[in-house]
Amino acid sequence: MRRIGGTYMHWDWKGVLQPIRLFVNSGMTVQHVFALLKEEEAEIGFVLEDEEIIGYVTPLSLLNQMMEERGGPACKIKPEKDFLFVREEAAAKHIHNCYLVIGADVVNRPTGYMIMDHLNRYLSEVQLKNFNDALNNAEMGIVTMDASFHVIFMNEKAEQILGMKRSVIQGRDYRKLIRMDTSFDEVLEGQKWFGVENTFNFKAISGQFSPIYESGKIIGIIHNFYLKDQLEEAVHEIDFVREMNEDLQTIYSLSNEQILVANSNGIITKVAGAYFSSFWGDIDQSELIGESAAYLEKRGIFTPDIISACIEKNSRVMLTQKGKNGTVLSTATPVMEDGKIKRVIVLSKDISSEEKSFIKSEGAAEFHSEPVIYRSSEMAALMEEVKSVAPLDSTVLISGESGVGKEVIARRIHQLSNRSSGSFVAINCGAIPEHLIESELFGHEKGAFTGAESKRVGLFEQGHEGTVFLDEVSELPYSMQVKLLRVLQEREVIRVGSTVPIKINVRVLAASNKNLRQMVQKKEFREDLYYRLHVVPIQIPALRNRKEDVSPLAVNFLEELNEQNGREKKISTNALNLLESYQWPGNIRELRNVIERLIVVSKGEEISEKDVYRVLWETDSNEQGFLTIKGIIPLKKAVEETEKQLIELAVEKYGTATDAAKALEVSISTVSRRMKRFNGDQVPGGAAHDFLF
Repeated sequence: MRRIGGTYMHWDWKGVLQPIRLFVNSGMTVQHVFALLKEEEAEIGFVLEDEEIIGYVTPLSLLNQMMEERGGPACKIKPEKDFLFVREEAAAKHIHNCYLVIGADVVNRPTGYMIMDHLNRYLSEVQLKNFNDALNNAEMGIVTMDASFHVIFMNEKAEQILGMKRSVIQGRDYRKLIRMDTSFDEVLEGQKWFGVENTFNFKAISGQFSPIYESGKIIGIIHNFYLKDQLEEAVHEIDFVREMNEDLQTIYSLSNEQILVANSNGIITKVAGAYFSSFWGDIDQSELIGESAAYLEKRGIFTPDIISACIEKNSRVMLTQKGKNGTVLSTATPVMEDGKIKRVIVLSKDISSEEKSFIKSEGAAEFHSEPVIYRSSEMAALMEEVKSVAPLDSTVLISGESGVGKEVIARRIHQLSNRSSGSFVAINCGAIPEHLIESELFGHEKGAFTGAESKRVGLFEQGHEGTVFLDEVSELPYSMQVKLLRVLQEREVIRVGSTVPIKINVRVLAASNKNLRQMVQKKEFREDLYYRLHVVPIQIPALRNRKEDVSPLAVNFLEELNEQNGREKKISTNALNLLESYQWPGNIRELRNVIERLIVVSKGEEISEKDVYRVLWETDSNEQGFLTIKGIIPLKKAVEETEKQLIELAVEKYGTATDAAKALEVSISTVSRRMKRFNGDQVPGGAAHDFLF
């Protein structure tokens, strides 16, 4: 638990997780697990397979399974899958489309769980308590009542003003305690009364009555008041409470982010939260108050002006803003009154310091940067791990699904290391034909084999004094794993056709989207090589497990592709929300491809929710049958054209030659040979046909 902004509390998962009482194996029967749940008095059993949690069961899910299957109690359990892992130190919050979360510590051990419905009730109680604490600290009397006018809350200041304890007033009909000339019924119909003078316990008071809303329905009334002779001093505080009531739902959950509040004319009235000095340059925080956002843009302080855009569109706007020396991802939300914008609240997240991946092309003298955009606590923790690992010279094994950005993380490690001035050589082990892989990695002498008309320096030699990145290392043929192990142990290579060892000084980073430990158990990967690579493991979470990163990544890709294609497309908030609801089996690579497709297929200046739905959920059904016969051509040419289209489509969809080969049900070498023939160039050890974001 931590305190931010006075009385408002933000809880991490560790503070709300419930202990896990029961683990069960995936091979157990429904009857057996039922008995265990009853014996342990557990509401949930977490299902293990190979010592990893793959799902959960509840008494209700087991009953449903027995009703649906013929096996009844004797059938094996089928775990539910709608759960997510979260870092226990991350901020607790509601996660959509998820029944429960499982907390994990720094070494990814499960530490507890929380059901989303329970979390919502718990956080609601905490928020209510925090709000009551805030009301208690207010310098005015506050009384709240339900729809039947019975008092449910009275703050300490009200006790002082009225000279009565809350225990005496609580639960009583407020209409019988206060002298009123009009009826409360109008307030329950949605009206607000200001400057109302009353008498309570022979005390003259003045204040306001406002309805209390919950889910759009009026559930009670709040009375804010002062002693009449203190009215002039109270005016400012009453206005504050009115604004607090209106803004509470918008800003109560914000923390560690910059908050700007502007009026309906775009004039900044408040600055709260973190202050991003790198973004604002030499401007002090106090200098922003009273300034026009449009004027600040004209002065070149930042671009674009999100406040004016929000006022013009009369809706929520999300975009990236560039400042003096920094970049922020901002969301502007209008606060409405009587159908008009009263003010705009801007929440900004600093992404200028969120890691850059520096890429050095072979033989090039300059670097260009590629941002690693994220907002999630999972990626923040991972980038801290990268910073601590980079200065070491240890071998790092980067794991994660296809498309999560393993090469980007590898490049970042290289750039932060002591070898950053040396070469970064990326080798995609799955993209090199098996008969060429030894020559590609270690080089060859002239005449070493047919076609070797000159000697060739291998990729490991090219990485001397730098970093060699072995992507898809799991695809190395078993025979090559022995030779790679020797290179890692001896720090020397022998070219094909030679017997002379060549000393090399490289740092090796490896990556795989497969479980190498399981491959070792199946004798598909050498155990000694696995332990040589598995010195420092880094696991990159899938995009579906860090939904907070989807919107900023989408906005970043949109801006990048707009610049490349000379477009000025925008994306609506509803479209971003729909992108966040998708599971992203292809991770970041798929997200980038989808944004590029949306730019092409969307009509108008803004990508809409309908555009996203059409691309994500209607494309797959139309992919089959895309070949069209327009005339008579030689059969051999038709077959080649069909192969070319299929391979290009598979590579575009799945991102790597390895995954494309799986989808086409052919070998990786077959895909590589066809790609080489179609493109008329070499398939290098790097990433010519394997893409990262």
